[in-house]
This record gives sequence, structure tokens and C-alpha cells, in this order.
Amino acid sequence: MADNVVLTFWNYNAFSNYRPEMLEDWVNCGMTDPVTPVFSLKNDDHKKFTEMLDHAGRLGVKMILQISEIFLDCALEEWYPATVASVVKEFGSHPAAGGYYVGEEPSASISGNYKKGIKIIRDADPDARIYINMGSVERTERCLLSITGETLDEWCSDIVNGSGGDIIGYGTYNQMLNGEPALDDHFLNLRVFTEIGKKYGVDIWSTMLSSAHYNYRVATEDDFRWQLNTCIACGARAVVWFRLYDKLIAADYHGSPIDEFGEKTTRYYDLARVQKKFNYHYGKLFSHLDHVSTAGVGMSYGGYFYFLQGANELIDRAVSRSAMISFFKDRDGTDYVVVVNTLQREATSITLSYSDKVEKASLVYRNGEQLNTEFERNGRTGSVMGGEIWLAPGQMEVLKIETK
Repeated sequence: MADNVVLTFWNYNAFSNYRPEMLEDWVNCGMTDPVTPVFSLKNDDHKKFTEMLDHAGRLGVKMILQISEIFLDCALEEWYPATVASVVKEFGSHPAAGGYYVGEEPSASISGNYKKGIKIIRDADPDARIYINMGSVERTERCLLSITGETLDEWCSDIVNGSGGDIIGYGTYNQMLNGEPALDDHFLNLRVFTEIGKKYGVDIWSTMLSSAHYNYRVATEDDFRWQLNTCIACGARAVVWFRLYDKLIAADYHGSPIDEFGEKTTRYYDLARVQKKFNYHYGKLFSHLDHVSTAGVGMSYGGYFYFLQGANELIDRAVSRSAMISFFKDRDGTDYVVVVNTLQREATSITLSYSDKVEKASLVYRNGEQLNTEFERNGRTGSVMGGEIWLAPGQMEVLKIETK
């Protein structure tokens, strides 16, 4: 498991166009584990690729290797195992190498490639992160499972238990629709995939939207905050942004953090603020927390239950116009309560009543280095209401709970 929540992006740049200042742009935007540009073993400069990894090491980040010859659509080729072995030897052993991105949105025709290819990579590099992306629940069922006859649970079980997969990604953008966003779809995908992640002990990486296209809107700072925090509060281990760059020829794609001329837009600085603030307060903390459960407060989406009075042994009651409440534990068994405003355009508040088991609740900042007391029992008995916690759109607050 990484020692920080992974923040990265879909990198569609060809390595031949890579410049060292691009890596600095990614890091300054708050990316913790940038995906490399698409590198070809046959056509690109190996020395320059290693120099990029050296640069990443100096900047204190790891990079997810994106090398076209080990993409899983090639996994049934006779030469594939030897190619994987050469990649692991030349690049995978580099201190700044943070795993491999190897494929997305598998169709039924290459399902076997994924199951065989991941095992080949796992055998060659037993400790590596291997990142695949499934797309949404709906897309996976339509293009893969309805043809192979498997359930999502069965397919993921094969990837994990049969092949050694450790990361399952998914993506959905309907939370960014103009007009009435489809929040149910966003939370349904979160719930389904994080439940699979817990069942099989794998990390779930959520692809969220940073580039407007079709009927999806241009992202604001509120949108970036909302997408990131709702994913992490529901148990995802990473957020992968689609995408960072606009291109001169790219259909109706627009409004990305970096424009088609390589200039940073206002969205770059919005995303950087959101990610760097998250890293400063929560990035390391959440890498050591395990998600227990999530419920809606006031409003609930995607099949998450409404939080009911007495539903949790720590929190007797939660009151909000529209929020979510999640429960986590650290490796020592300490409890954490996480609240997020699920309104996308308005602030709201949440008020919690603490059960008689809770002695103290502290707001957590700076990855646990700063604790601000929100509630203290001070000898009172029974269920006691804490203060009103105000939240900007998508804002998250984390409470460390001390019990009797």
C-alpha cells in the first residue's frame, strides 16, 4: 500500500514530446504519482526515460510506468513475457518507479489477455503496483460481462486471486453533467467498486473528470474538491483525473487544466489548490485508514443507506441538509468519522450527537499533527450534541474519536 493517497492523471502525451518542466508542472499541481507519458521501447530514448525517473526521485514522487509494449492487449503474444522481464529489469527496479499502467476498459475479446498478462507482470515483479481501469459499472457490464457471462465479482476475483492484481480502477463522469447531475451514478460506482475492493483486499482507483466534453461541464474548484473528497470518503485509494491537457485537434474537449498550447489555465490552479490542500491535511492520513461504512445524511445516493438514529455505536444522530458520513479505523483500531458536503454548489452544515461511548472528538489537520477539539464530554452523560460543522461544496472534515 502507498504511504499517501495516490493523486494522478491520464497522461496521453507521447514521450517524444516530454520536457522536464512538464514533470514539475504535474508535481506542482499536487500529483503524488504521475503516470509517465506513453513510452515505446522501440522508438523512444531509454536514457531520457531514465533521466525522467531520476528527476522524479529528486522531486520526491514515484511514477507509474506507461510502456506501450506491455499493455495487456499484447499479453498473448509469444514475446510478451520476455518484454515484461526486460522492462522490469531496466525501469521497474528504479527507485522512482511506482508500478505499471497496463490497460483500460477491457472488452470480452481481450478478457483473457488481462487475466494472463497481469499474472506475467506479477511473476516478473512480485511487489509492483499493476493498474488497470474497468470503466463504469454500466460500461463493464455492457462490453464485457454480458458477453463472457461472468458477474463483476467473478471477473474481479479472477483478476485478484487468479492473476495477482492489486489495483482495480473505474471511471464515471455523470456527476459532471450540465443540468441535473446524475449523482446516483457517481455514488453507485463508488459503492460497488469499493465493496469489491474490501472483499478482495485490493485498492480502488477512481477516475474523475477534469476535461469538459460532450454534455459534461467545465470543472470548477468546487467540482474538483467534491469529486476528490467524495471518492476518498467512500473508501477509494486514489483519484485519477481525466485529463490534464487539451489538444489542438480533439473533438469538443475543452476547459482542461492545461490548454492546447501548453499554458496553465485557471483550472490548473483550482486543481492544484484542492490537491495540495488535501495532501497537506489528509494524504498520508487516509493511506493508513481502512474504510468501514458510509451513509447519507439528509440526502443519500447510489444505494448507500440513510444514516438513522442509533445506527452507529459512536454517533447517535447526524443532521444535515445533504451530507455523507463515513467511518474509518486506523491500524491500531482508533476510530475516525468523516463528513462531506454532498451539495455541489452550496455550503451546508452537519451536526453530530455523540454516544455515551465517546469522550472526545477532534478535528484532524496536517495529517494528524494538529488536533482541534470539536467535542469533549466533560462528565456529561448520555448522547450529547456537538457543534455545527460548516462545509463548503464537497468539503471534508475528519474527526478522530477517543472512547471510554
